[in-house]
Amino acid sequence: MIDEEFEKLFRKIREVERSVKDFVESEFKRILDSVEDVMHIRRVLSPTWYHEGYLRPLYTVYDRGSYYEILIDLPKVDEGSIDVRFQDNLIYIRARLKEEIRFSNWSGVGGETRFHEYREVIEIPIRINPEKVRIQTRRGLVKILVYK
Repeated sequence: MIDEEFEKLFRKIREVERSVKDFVESEFKRILDSVEDVMHIRRVLSPTWYHEGYLRPLYTVYDRGSYYEILIDLPKVDEGSIDVRFQDNLIYIRARLKEEIRFSNWSGVGGETRFHEYREVIEIPIRINPEKVRIQTRRGLVKILVYK
């Protein structure tokens, strides 16, 4: 009789442990998702052009398991000018446009805005070893493979 009561008690304790574990895991996932959403929203809401004459390119980072794949769209770029550098977990991109792009009355002050290059800093979750990086460029698309 006492053994049965202890067994019931231990079963109940295991159920509570499972419930607590499931709750903690789901809350942890929810918090991580919200942080990821905030980081994505910050990137989406930040300006894509600057009065200093440069544009921020569109890019996507994929985690492919053994490496990260970063795709960067650089339309109308002078492919010979693409400069990619690495520091810690940051990728610095800079590239000149083939020809200057001008927009009149686009700056909001009635003047003209001119763009002559792309600039971007991309953060990935690992420290980058430049010896484990492959870069491919083709028709304004840059593909960077950063192996873990």
